[in-house]
Amino acid sequence: MEKKLLNILSYAIAFLALISSTVGLFYTTNGAKYIVQNIYGQDIELYGDGIYAMNSVLKVGTFKGTDLAFLILIPVFIIATRLRLKSKKIEFVHTGLISGFLYYATCQAFSVSYNRLFPVYLLLFSAALYAFIFAVKNIMVNDNIPGVLKNKTLKGTATYMIIGGCSVLVWLSFIIPAFISGDPTLFIEIYTTEPTFILDLGIIFPISIACGIMLFKRNTLGYKLAPIILTLITLIGLCVICQTVVQLALGIELEIQQMIGLVGSFVILGSIAIVLNLRFMKYIK
Repeated sequence: MEKKLLNILSYAIAFLALISSTVGLFYTTNGAKYIVQNIYGQDIELYGDGIYAMNSVLKVGTFKGTDLAFLILIPVFIIATRLRLKSKKIEFVHTGLISGFLYYATCQAFSVSYNRLFPVYLLLFSAALYAFIFAVKNIMVNDNIPGVLKNKTLKGTATYMIIGGCSVLVWLSFIIPAFISGDPTLFIEIYTTEPTFILDLGIIFPISIACGIMLFKRNTLGYKLAPIILTLITLIGLCVICQTVVQLALGIELEIQQMIGLVGSFVILGSIAIVLNLRFMKYIK
């Protein structure tokens, strides 16, 4: 029953994500950019067109870039859903992909200014959340880690998990100055908070550190979490690439510090995650 339900939820995720990403990327109202003043008295340029009309130009570059990344991923996710019961490797990747769609749905539901697609964001968030719960449960209860893997420390992967987890601490460079000064964080624009800070610092940071420590200790839970987290980090790297491409296409100028510190670091981490995941999967039969 759970296996059938997970399939239904997975196909629902693909369908809803297809609507969200397609409309986000291609729908237009032929609107134009305009300036508004936020609650902090700052002048902010809104995009003025399409489903993201009421969002800042900078954020729209991020939203559309993420839409592009997940539009690319949807066929891969559908294939993984169809094959997940035939391969333990694909089951791990499928779960990691669901975590990526959950991340995407959370950002759409909590970051994007309210628009007519909100019911789609809501349904996508709900489907991804429960699909992730069922998928992780299946991973945890099944005997899918071979003995030969349990005898390996995987020090490289463990070290990467800790370093990769700490990489999201870069967001503190925005949070701490705002905390000290009492001013809004840089790039807060028309928004009240930044969900990415919450997801990365509140969830990805601690789970990555915990996974790294468990791998050093040869804890089975660490071996089961590793491929899921590596898949998610790979997706984040893809999203950052697509976001950068779209932002540049929209004429958004990125400072060299941002290109190297934020974009470059996440792309490198995503690339390394692919290599480590492929190495890990060699042991999964």
